[in-house]
Amino acid sequence: MNPTSRLFLLVLALSMSLTITFGPAAKAADLDEAMAKATLVKVKQAAPDFTCTTTDGRTITLSALKGKVVVLYFFSTSVGACIIEMKYLEKEVFQKLQNREDFQLIGIGRGHSREELVKTGGENKLTFSLVPDLKQELYQRYFSKYVPRTVVVSKDGSIASIASGHHEFSGILDLQGVLEGVLAEKAN
Repeated sequence: MNPTSRLFLLVLALSMSLTITFGPAAKAADLDEAMAKATLVKVKQAAPDFTCTTTDGRTITLSALKGKVVVLYFFSTSVGACIIEMKYLEKEVFQKLQNREDFQLIGIGRGHSREELVKTGGENKLTFSLVPDLKQELYQRYFSKYVPRTVVVSKDGSIASIASGHHEFSGILDLQGVLEGVLAEKAN
């Protein structure tokens, strides 16, 4: 399948998922407003710190990653767009940047157990770090509603970008642009 066909199928799948998730009458402006109200953090503020354990047993503390650009991808496997987007994050972001010492991608499964994420990661060939957030404690430091959500934390520990997944494929392209800029910055 050629890249144009894949792009079309991705946009179609995300659009269908969003119609199911938000209803056919939902308008983009209404979604943007609802997303903004459900966002508890702002660009340029310090990213709320947390410590978590990945599905492979590693402990990660966000503040200990200072000097790295960290992408936090909040998702739920019950939202089809999240699975599609995670596959693209794997291929178009993580695989291209995983060997950089100043980059980390962490997928945070809102409301999911370790076992659920191990299964999801295996079925979808995801190799970036997955973190269960069964009680939504990590998620609720950043958002009150909606997934997928992406937060880019800059090398100084501040939030460089916040995005929601309802902007379809342009979200991955936007993320790549943000990462290019933030990775070029010097650590403080």
